[in-house]
Amino acid sequence: MPLWRPLRSTDLPAVSAIAAVVHPAYPEDDAVFADRAAIAPEACFLLEVDGAPAGYVLAHPWRHDSLPALNTVLGAVPAAPDTLYVHDLALLPAARGSGAAAEIVARLARVAQPHGAMSLVAVNDSVPFWTRMGFSPRVMPPLAAKLASYGADACYMTRPMAPHSC
Repeated sequence: MPLWRPLRSTDLPAVSAIAAVVHPAYPEDDAVFADRAAIAPEACFLLEVDGAPAGYVLAHPWRHDSLPALNTVLGAVPAAPDTLYVHDLALLPAARGSGAAAEIVARLARVAQPHGAMSLVAVNDSVPFWTRMGFSPRVMPPLAAKLASYGADACYMTRPMAPHSC
């Protein structure tokens, strides 16, 4: 049974190995994975299936309508973040179709609540998945050059968070 748990520093080699399988066109240094886990541990998780690493998600607070550059160590969350940016969600083929992706997106939505929104760059033909998760494409001409670095099919997407009711 798939189980999401908080990411630990000892998981970084597994994250790197999964990233190499799932996102070979988007290589990132291990320092980037460690950075995301350090600046937002509440939004970084490892997926285990039968005790073995099978996926991960890295997210962090950020500023709406802006993108962090690929393979860049951030060092800190920006002042007054207003979105939870999903840096990466990667599942090995064996974990796909298990419902684990939808489960972690729901968990991230709870983390994102205080920020008011979630945002991401969809790659690898994942726009249909993210649309099912409540995200919508957002055309931002000022982001075009940075978005192009993510690949021809890259799409900036956002999801507003419903306000909490008392």
